[in-house]
Amino acid sequence: MNKLRKFFQLPGAERAALLHAFTLLWAVRLALWLLPFAAVQRWALTRPPAARRGLPPPRLAWAITAAGRVVPRATCLTQALAGQVLFAHHGHRSQLHLGVAGGAGRAFEAHAWLTCSGRPVLGAAEARRFKPLPAFEQPAPEAPQ
Repeated sequence: MNKLRKFFQLPGAERAALLHAFTLLWAVRLALWLLPFAAVQRWALTRPPAARRGLPPPRLAWAITAAGRVVPRATCLTQALAGQVLFAHHGHRSQLHLGVAGGAGRAFEAHAWLTCSGRPVLGAAEARRFKPLPAFEQPAPEAPQ
């Protein structure tokens, strides 16, 4: 009951972002179970940023992280892909990064994180120990005619 009360005490825009994050995480999680990564990635990257700005990146990252606690197997990749779509919806271009670590007797590991305007916003704390691969960036929004 306490969580429900906290939810309704949030400002309307943050409540909406949290619900949107929850929906996106479920959609991405199911898509990653059923479709090839390339198809899910293409869907996430084809969401151009909205023309006007919504919530700031730290609040959007909070929404993804909070919703990720209740979505089963909401891995770093699931959160980064969902975050990329949520950030675009709020007018922010983001870059999805993948990195790898391991070798020399250590197990292979991979990690995904999201940056916005060159600043890490999701999964950044763990990213330091991974060697980054090329980033996946959303296209620039089209200029109004």
